Amino acid sequence: MNNQLTDWEIVEKYREVFQQFAKDGVIDMDKRLKHKFSYLIHRLEDVIPKLNGIVPPNRQSMYYVILFKTGAARKWVGMFNFPIKDNTLVLIPQRVIHSTLYESLQCSGYVLNFNIEFFLNNAFPSKYIVDKKVFKTSLRPWLVLCGLQQKELEEIFEYIIEENVSTLLERDQMIALKILELLIRCDRLFCEAEAIGKEFVYHPILEKFNSLIEENFTKQRSVGFYADALNIHPGHLNNLVKKHNGMNAKSTIDARLMMEAQSLLATTSFSIKEIADRLGFPSANYFTSCFTRMANMSPTGYRATVMTTRAIIA
Repeated sequence: MNNQLTDWEIVEKYREVFQQFAKDGVIDMDKRLKHKFSYLIHRLEDVIPKLNGIVPPNRQSMYYVILFKTGAARKWVGMFNFPIKDNTLVLIPQRVIHSTLYESLQCSGYVLNFNIEFFLNNAFPSKYIVDKKVFKTSLRPWLVLCGLQQKELEEIFEYIIEENVSTLLERDQMIALKILELLIRCDRLFCEAEAIGKEFVYHPILEKFNSLIEENFTKQRSVGFYADALNIHPGHLNNLVKKHNGMNAKSTIDARLMMEAQSLLATTSFSIKEIADRLGFPSANYFTSCFTRMANMSPTGYRATVMTTRAIIA
């Protein structure tokens, strides 16, 4: 991989950053992870125990493709919060916040992350990545696969792993080709799912809506604000958002706020008042009321549950 560190040393650096900077709430890996690399691939059963079953909220200028063969976890990607089960494919665009809490360390599958420069250095135009529908932030980022679909992707992951440990001629070019094949197959899977009504693919208004939420969710929570910024009717925005992610616009805004609140509760020692202030609530009591309504438990109850889960995994 032409890195100064080995693959496992990079995983260790991730672990160290996750522990050291959890107080950030959302860890910016571009700033915190000083060691740069082109791509990284591992089997989940090897890497997840090293991270103690927890990937705290973070963002990075890397693209992720994850195939969960077996196991159970709770995954957050952008505004989406969903359970992981067997044969689940997850794709994460660059700079999108994501985190994972595994129910146990007994899991299997693959995790691949890579950056645009890797493709550019191997003479592949960036459009092969940035134009992929599966890396649009408005797309629901997971898909449950059938056995045959999972096997086809598994074969590509295994090929990349074998190529990665080899010293063969033009290894990086071959890996770039196989990653591109993986992305094309993922694109096809999501498009096929859309054709039979399981998924919805990219919409430009939702792409802008997601960006606006990231910029304003601690300050602006009304659908009207976002509809005005997008120059569309609030009702149209609601219908569009619900068609694509199953939630209306207000629930989507609240979900992003909820993700940030859960992140701060799970990864920092901030008081409830400090978290309320960071998220733009007028008081700790109002924050507690809103959080309890959305999570069906109080902020302190949620924090205690996460701590208990971590103790069990450890």
